[in-house]
Amino acid sequence: MTSRSRVAWAVAASTALLLAPAATEAADTETGAPTAACPAAAEGQSIEMWSPLTGPDGQTMTELAERFTGENELGIAVEHVAQPEYVQKLNAAAAAGDLPAMTVARVINVGELAARHVLQPFTGETLAILGDDFGADFPENVWVRGEYQGERYSIPLDIHTLVMYYNRDMFEAAGVEEPGTEPLSREAFEAVLADLDASGVQPIAIGTAFQGATLFQTFIAQFGGALANEEGTEVTYASDAGVQALEYVDELKQQYSPDIGGANDPEVAFFKQGQAAIVIHGPWHIADLSQLDFVGFAPVPQVGDDYAVWAGSHQLGLTTEDPAEQAAAACWIKWLSDHSVEWAAAGQVPARNTARESAELSDVAAPIARVASVVDRAIILPQVPELEGALWNQFGPVVDGVLMGEIDDVGAALEQAAGQSQQIVDENIERYGA
Repeated sequence: MTSRSRVAWAVAASTALLLAPAATEAADTETGAPTAACPAAAEGQSIEMWSPLTGPDGQTMTELAERFTGENELGIAVEHVAQPEYVQKLNAAAAAGDLPAMTVARVINVGELAARHVLQPFTGETLAILGDDFGADFPENVWVRGEYQGERYSIPLDIHTLVMYYNRDMFEAAGVEEPGTEPLSREAFEAVLADLDASGVQPIAIGTAFQGATLFQTFIAQFGGALANEEGTEVTYASDAGVQALEYVDELKQQYSPDIGGANDPEVAFFKQGQAAIVIHGPWHIADLSQLDFVGFAPVPQVGDDYAVWAGSHQLGLTTEDPAEQAAAACWIKWLSDHSVEWAAAGQVPARNTARESAELSDVAAPIARVASVVDRAIILPQVPELEGALWNQFGPVVDGVLMGEIDDVGAALEQAAGQSQQIVDENIERYGA
């Protein structure tokens, strides 16, 4: 996910958060939440933070790290180092005894990195720096995914859900009302598609690869199913809900968008060129598409009984065991989380409730504010090592095969893939002892 671009910052914080060694609390100027004191033990520490952020979002993170370095009163220095293959780099560094102090991790990798002892659990002392009620300021679905086997290994920074991008000019020409900040119902969504189709434009661009797989994951949950059980030990996507979800995606594709497929998001390029009125895709396209005057932003529609949407999350974890470095890293994590409205400028929905509810969010990142209402219903897999790969690498080819007209028996294909997924899950549980 390195294709994300940066939305220009419209608002900068007017007052810096000054971290002092005194054991008092102050109100953060951006979120209004109380800030815990940064302990004297963190003074003068240098923190190297690795991350998979290699595009303009990486530049945004670097700028925030530089700002914190210049503002905090304890002389804590944070250096952000982009590592495209960060999991492999972290595993290699762990083997060589040369890990950085902390890392940004994709939520799907937290369990594996914890099981390999690359990530270190947050101690009572480091959690105290974040504040007693810190966890209460996050949606439960993302906060709980920072835990592995009863210990906290990561702190959520953002949640990135699928977004429904739409062509405002095409909507206006077809006499279709633009969607709002709440999801369209199935009836309303399908009426929009029909009206757009009747106006002579292609209503929606449906591709394969990432888009097809994430739409499948979105709709299986909306139809009452799931990829796996809550423990992540049982594969469950070969269900009636799974069949219904994949058939629904295929129906949309065959009716409106039969010829688009392949890697590198051709459906997004199709939308950008004004050849389709809607495309549903990841939020890393927000900044690029927001440069086009005709693009609007809305949550993914609700086509099933229960709203859900595929999502990922960047999480902040410790890779050092040194107490002073851990304290300094926790100070930086707290500051970054308190300023996550500004991180939204990189195209991410802040995980903090207070950040999403801030009046400044619409000024800093208006498209993010329009899709932020659904994050508490985001689908984030259980924290089981290598679970996503065990699932996606098996059902993904089935989704593509169905959408490309190569598979007719959806139920049988999902059943076979689920059996293969279950075998891999069982092997991973044995390997990691999860």
